[in-house]
Amino acid sequence: MSWQPQSFDEACRRAAGRRAYNRKRRLERARRISTILVLQDRGVFTGRALAASLGVHEATVSRDLKFIRKLKADFRRHNYGFEMRARSFRWIQGGRGWETTFEIRDGVRVR
Repeated sequence: MSWQPQSFDEACRRAAGRRAYNRKRRLERARRISTILVLQDRGVFTGRALAASLGVHEATVSRDLKFIRKLKADFRRHNYGFEMRARSFRWIQGGRGWETTFEIRDGVRVR
């Protein structure tokens, strides 16, 4: 059984609802990953401890940690082995992307 729209307006409202729901999920993920990065800077946390402190399932945190590991590896590779910190990472509008930054002092890359 598949959904059949009765009108164009109904199809548009359904699509708008999906976009809103998916945007909410993207923003929740962005906040969760930012929080995990901050917590990792403060100390080593296991996936279970992170899941309990964030109130999400362990599998969710596991996916987030996998993303963070890949992100940190890319940062190290492109920034001469420097370790990424939470302040080096920033989400781009709406959680649709991200960017990493580094700090320069006196013409030398610090972080």
